[in-house]
Order: sequence, then structure tokens, then C-alpha cells
Amino acid sequence: MSLAIVTGANRNPGIGYEIVRGLASRLPTGSKVILTSRIKAMGEVAVQELNQISSLQNDVIYHQLDIGDRESILSLRKFIEASMEKWGFKGLDILVNNAGCAFTMQDPTPFAEQAQQSIDINYYGTKHMIETFLPLCNRNASFIGVSSTSGQLGSSWSGELKEQLLHADLTLLELDKIANDFVALAKSGQHKEKGFPGTAYGTSKTLMTQLHRIVARDTNLEEGNLKPVFAAAICPGLCRTYMATGRGTFMSNVLWFISFFIGHSAAGGADTPLWLTCPSSSSLTHEEKMQKYNGKFIRGRAIQNY
Repeated sequence: MSLAIVTGANRNPGIGYEIVRGLASRLPTGSKVILTSRIKAMGEVAVQELNQISSLQNDVIYHQLDIGDRESILSLRKFIEASMEKWGFKGLDILVNNAGCAFTMQDPTPFAEQAQQSIDINYYGTKHMIETFLPLCNRNASFIGVSSTSGQLGSSWSGELKEQLLHADLTLLELDKIANDFVALAKSGQHKEKGFPGTAYGTSKTLMTQLHRIVARDTNLEEGNLKPVFAAAICPGLCRTYMATGRGTFMSNVLWFISFFIGHSAAGGADTPLWLTCPSSSSLTHEEKMQKYNGKFIRGRAIQNY
């Protein structure tokens, strides 16, 4: 049996919600899945809905979490620590970092503020979750980050920044510096001039993807003191979810229509994370998963360029 946490999982339809549903349905009997959300009332409704589904063979449990708040992350850790012995678990097995923020194209928030919030939540919030729960995880636990194709290193990135981000020995401190440089340059309006993209969301997701690559590398060093874990970032693709197609804006309505041709449902977006975390969803052995997919960026069960 397994103990899993999924962040940002209250919206139905939503990728996090569907990942929780899949984990509760497919993990061995006796597993526990912790559904978290920033807004307590919405998370409690989601858990109530899920626990009424007859096909679920495991409990879904709610805990409030705002990944942009360090105290909120620590509160979740204290809850998990206090509950593990009662539930019969020795550690955490699965952490799905799904929570994040994205501004619409029409949002009037100044770009500097969008950059700060996007980095604080999508990058640093995810990083703090990993750092906080890594000491609690079991050996060979799985850390999955829900990233985006918009975070791939395309032509809007300078060659110098691409080289830095893709360097085999890139450290977390160096990645933090790149994140902080982007926020500082966004405030002065020089981010494009200095080689960054014009999108706060895409930049934050690029950093999140590289974060999971570094975690995959550093936790599996032979001389390291950390437990080896499987870590990967995934792109769910264009999905019919609130964040992508349900905001009522012109663009979200266009994306909703397009998703029927080149996208899929929220459940389709949850497929790759469930394939990587549930033995019943994949023929991959743990060794095969580690050798081929550890530290990679994955979409539709296939490795993509960073």
C-alpha cells in the first residue's frame, strides 16, 4: 500500500482531481491519497464527491495547503507525520506537484507582479514541497511535477540561458539565481533584452521542469545522503479543465473548442502521471522507469526535449 499527496486537486474537471481519482482507484488496497487545495471549502467538497465513487478502493483524505506559504507546507508535513503511524505507513511514496498559478492574457496585473507570483508559486512553492517532504519519503518514492509545453526551452530563450539551464551540473542554487534574475529583470522591463521569454507562466514552468531534473540526479548519486527517488516533470497537454478552457475568456473558449481535436479531457491529462506512479497502470518495472524516464520531461508517455 502507498501514501500519496496531490497538490491543487480540488477542481472538477481538473488534472489534480483526476490524478487523485486514479490513485485512489489503482493503488493497492489500504493506500491513502491526500487531496490538497488552497481553498478549504472547495477541497472538502471534492473529497466528499470522490469518496462517494464506488470504484475507489482507497480513502481520499483532505488537508488544506497553499504551496506559496511555507507555514502551510509545514502544517501539512506535521499532519502527515502525526498520521503515518496510525495509518501504518513508514513514509511517503508519491508526491504529485500539480498546484500552480496562471494569469490569463487579459489579466490587468502588471507583468512584474505576474512574474513574482508565478515564480513564487510554480517554482519556489514546488521546490519547498520537495525539500519539505523528501526527508519523509520512502526509498524509491515518486515525485511528479505537472509542468507545461509552454515551459520548453524554445527560441524565446537566449542561447546563454539555455546552456546554463541544460548544463549537466546545474545546481539548485544556480537555478534559484536564474529565477531571481528573471523576477528582478521583469520589474525593470529588461527580461526579454536579457534573454528571458515574455511569459511568466512559461518561464516558471521551465524552471519547475529543471527542478525535477536536478532532484532526480542529486537524490540518486551514489555518495549522496538522500534517499533515491524517481522524479520527472510531465506535460498533460491541452485539457478541458478550468485553468485551460474554463475561465470564460475568449481564448479559453477557443482552447475548449480546439481541445476536442488536438487535446483531451482532464482524465486524459492525468494519464501520464498515473502511468508513472501506479504499477497497475503500467508494464514498466521500477528499474525500467528509473533508467529511461528519471529526470526527464514527458508528454503522452513519451520523452520530450526540455
